[in-house]
Amino acid sequence: MAEDEKQKKVKDSDLMTDLLRQMGLCEEEIGAALDLAKSIEQKVEAKSKDTVEVTPSNLIDLSKEELIQKIEKLQTELDHFHNVVAIQFILLIKKYKDRVISLENKLRQKNAQIQELSQRLSFLQK
Repeated sequence: MAEDEKQKKVKDSDLMTDLLRQMGLCEEEIGAALDLAKSIEQKVEAKSKDTVEVTPSNLIDLSKEELIQKIEKLQTELDHFHNVVAIQFILLIKKYKDRVISLENKLRQKNAQIQELSQRLSFLQK
């Protein structure tokens, strides 16, 4: 089963790498993006292992001090997500969005040039 998960991650990584290449990123930028995604994934997995699931039955058994500590811990985790992880994702998305917009503008320019050349060719053939 672990081998299947490894193969799936390799396929996902290859798809992501291909997508990033299509966006026009250089190998260094692709590596940085994949490293960031991997580190965030590892952090999420580590946090999910450490986090105890909060259910109403768990809360009934806790004292007031324990509830306050649990709330503070969850608030700290949420603040970390808002201040670190979310910002990294937003910056990464913005960077790639800007790159896609730039590539789209270049594509429009090339299409305009192709149409102009096509019109010239059709004019010359007449």
